[in-house]
Amino acid sequence: MLTQYVYDLANRFDHKKVTDQLYSTVSSTEGLLGLGAAALLVAGLSVYNSKIDRGCPQLPAHGFEGSTAEYRQEPQSFVEKWHKKLGPVFGGKLFGQYGVVINGTSAREVLVSDNFDFIEGIGKSFDTTLLTNSGPHKDYPITTLAEIIKKYLSPNLKNYTPRVVKHLEIGLQEYCGAVPSEGVVQPHVYPLAQHLISKASASVFVGPVLAQNPGLIDSFKNLVVDVGSELTPKPWLENFPTLVRARMWWMGKTSPTVKKHRTQLANALRPEVERRTAALATNDSNWDRPDDLLQNLIERYETTDRRTDIITYLINWLSLIIFAALHTTSENCTVAFYRFLDTPGLMEELLQEQNEVLAEAGYDSSVGPEVFTREILNKFVKMDSAIREAWRCRNDYIMLPHANVSGRTIVLSNGAVVLPDELVYISQWMIHNDPEIQGYNDLNEYKPLRYLNQDKNASKIGEDYLHFGLGKRACPGRWFAIQETKTLISMLLRTYKLEAEGPIIFPTQDRQPMPFGQFKMTPRQA
Repeated sequence: MLTQYVYDLANRFDHKKVTDQLYSTVSSTEGLLGLGAAALLVAGLSVYNSKIDRGCPQLPAHGFEGSTAEYRQEPQSFVEKWHKKLGPVFGGKLFGQYGVVINGTSAREVLVSDNFDFIEGIGKSFDTTLLTNSGPHKDYPITTLAEIIKKYLSPNLKNYTPRVVKHLEIGLQEYCGAVPSEGVVQPHVYPLAQHLISKASASVFVGPVLAQNPGLIDSFKNLVVDVGSELTPKPWLENFPTLVRARMWWMGKTSPTVKKHRTQLANALRPEVERRTAALATNDSNWDRPDDLLQNLIERYETTDRRTDIITYLINWLSLIIFAALHTTSENCTVAFYRFLDTPGLMEELLQEQNEVLAEAGYDSSVGPEVFTREILNKFVKMDSAIREAWRCRNDYIMLPHANVSGRTIVLSNGAVVLPDELVYISQWMIHNDPEIQGYNDLNEYKPLRYLNQDKNASKIGEDYLHFGLGKRACPGRWFAIQETKTLISMLLRTYKLEAEGPIIFPTQDRQPMPFGQFKMTPRQA
């Protein structure tokens, strides 16, 4: 019975069955012995895997934990040390499982291959569908989310820009109010960026009416942060991927935080959805079809196999969109903003660029951000370069886990052997700081105009720039994210004089992605 239990746990994952077994098992003596057997099985599997010819240099064995502790203590030193000793490709036990770490041009082979999948890889440790209780994976696949963004969002950025600008201004007024002439000191960039981006994104995703709903905006802002705060790291659990997923499933099903946000979204959506579906059903000639992602999802629901009610369907998709888009954009905007603050003279140089572009468009220097269009924003090329360089300098080290989903052992062109379901990681820090790949020797410095006139804008992916991934599975919403970032920072620059108030700290730990430091906002015009 114990052997069969461990085998089932390791090889099949029926959410309810496994979780029920888990909770009943740990309450019995036999169950505790079973978990001990599981630990022995994992240890035995590690010994077995260590005897396989991996085809590439290996990290030194460090027992059950592997090299995770060394990496997390000093991730930059770790990747630099071991790539220097072992070369561009090496393997070892990281984050509870065996994985291959690749640097240089070998990354493309994995990133563009159908044999490897990022969603499967990241889902081993962070599965947004499970964490938000957003239905079965087969009904809400990430590939469909990418298709929705490509079809309904990215082609319409020009039309959405005035709406985004307007709601960024509304959000700024809500957050800051009337800033006195002597200015005000803000403790951190992220809460400001988070509120403004949530407000602007909501206007596009669910429309201007729902963008005024406080409960919905709270969920757009805080769903990711609140759920993430409950998913506290448990390093010992990393060695048991199935238990990691069971924990995420349990959180999604039982967390008061998840229930709170799903209830808030339901309460906000229901009246608007009922109004829209009624208009669709009666072919109301006086109804103007809303131009937002919500309307597209409503109409998509009408053509799907309806396994659930429409409100649950919409909440599931919106929860995934919030995780995929809002937090990452707020975080990336924060990173860029702090780099700007930390670079003397850059803010004023970017403001001067704005004035020159606006003058070419027939505006004088007194106009506000309300005149921004997509065409105008695209001409802020210095800002675009400064944003790309800020994201190149991020403290992203071993990233983009891709799982071998081929069902067979794969031997990469560099000789590395990857068994089914094993992970390949990209050594993003090394790629973004390799003089041969980047074509520069001063990569330890932030040079905001590094990419000016280089045909390398912030959205242009390539082997030298993996911030948004690579190939057909690269981030489909990157154009919207970059435009929001450029619009938000450009608006703040035009409205306020922005200065660091004390030192800006750029962390080196990968679990602390955002810089921190105070900054001062002083109105430019009384």
